[in-house]
Amino acid sequence: MEILLSIKPEYSERIFSGEKKYEFRKKPPNKVVKKAYIYESNPSKYIVGWISIKKILSGSPKEIWDKCKNQGGINEKKFFAYCENMNVIHALEIDGTFQFDFPIDPYEINETFKPPQNFYYISDFKLNRTLEDRDINE
Repeated sequence: MEILLSIKPEYSERIFSGEKKYEFRKKPPNKVVKKAYIYESNPSKYIVGWISIKKILSGSPKEIWDKCKNQGGINEKKFFAYCENMNVIHALEIDGTFQFDFPIDPYEINETFKPPQNFYYISDFKLNRTLEDRDINE
């Protein structure tokens, strides 16, 4: 299963540089996910590549911070602000990355595109054929 994640450009850059090995989410996918495409939010607004997901860790914000802080690509203050009022937080462990040479404009593929608040399943979004083609041709 594949998903589309919405990520701020500063965190996307850290993912592709290798600095960020965990992507934090308030809600986990309810299906097994091996690949996540990255939609970079403002100002980029492009799908810039993908990550492979090794596993998803779940726990209290303190437990997840203690396990992931050295490779989370976020400072403690921002992490706990993100986790405010959450009993459980999820960390997608990044196993590998692939950054597109030419980012994809999702609005050209689907004019009704709306960036995911958390994530979309690719099969539900009708981007899967275009994204698969891009992987083959890059």
